[in-house]
This record gives sequence, C-alpha cells and structure tokens, in this order.
Amino acid sequence: MSKRPKISVRLHNGQLLPCSAYDAEQLLELPNNSVFDMTLIKARSDNQRKLYWMLLGRVCKATGKWPNSEVLHREMVIACGYYRTVISQFGGVYRFPDSTKMDKMAQKDFNEYFEKALEKLAEAIGIDPMELLK
Repeated sequence: MSKRPKISVRLHNGQLLPCSAYDAEQLLELPNNSVFDMTLIKARSDNQRKLYWMLLGRVCKATGKWPNSEVLHREMVIACGYYRTVISQFGGVYRFPDSTKMDKMAQKDFNEYFEKALEKLAEAIGIDPMELLK
C-alpha cells in the first residue's frame, strides 16, 4: 500500500481545483478522462506532508539515484533514525522503517523528521532540495 498522500481538490465556483502544488503535479500525471471516487472531508489537508512527497519526487527525477519516491522515502526514514531493528535467527539483521502516517506519527515528530530529511537529502544530492521547487 502506498504511503503517498491522497490527491486533494477543493470546490471553487463549480470547479475542482488542486489544493496544493503536490496535488496539481499528481493530477498532471494522470490520463485525461480519469474518474475519481471522492469523499468530502472537513479537516484541513496536510500541506507539509504533500510538500515532502513532492520534494522526494523532484529529487528522484533530478538525480536518478532512486527509482521512485517510495524507495527514497523508506531510505530517508531509516537514514533519519526512524526504524526498528530485527535480528533474524538465520543470521540477518534487518531495519524496518517506522511509519510517518498521520495516525502513527504526531505532527511534532513529523516536523522533526521533516527537518532531518531535508538535511539528509541536501547531503545526498549536494544542494538544498527546496531549490528543486523553483
């Protein structure tokens, strides 16, 4: 199951518009005449989480170092120290990334993770990843 946030749109004067740059980018990647099953939500969308996923996508496209944002996300979570270690009885040591989902990680913790992730991305690609949004 994908960890990417859902695409969010808002109704404005009878038209559905993307709620963030991430949403707009995701919509542009879909074929014309795509059909959606929508659910009305009353809570605010998580713009920071969407920014994070947009950055991961841009880093993957710009560098080619990771095949997609899901792979980069798993590496980032582990690189930032958010994982659990399992020692196999067959001799292997495995790291499993913690979840960054809203119901698993408090906003305060995600803020800390986000800052660490930006630092790790900058180290890995040699520039501030926010530059890729320009």
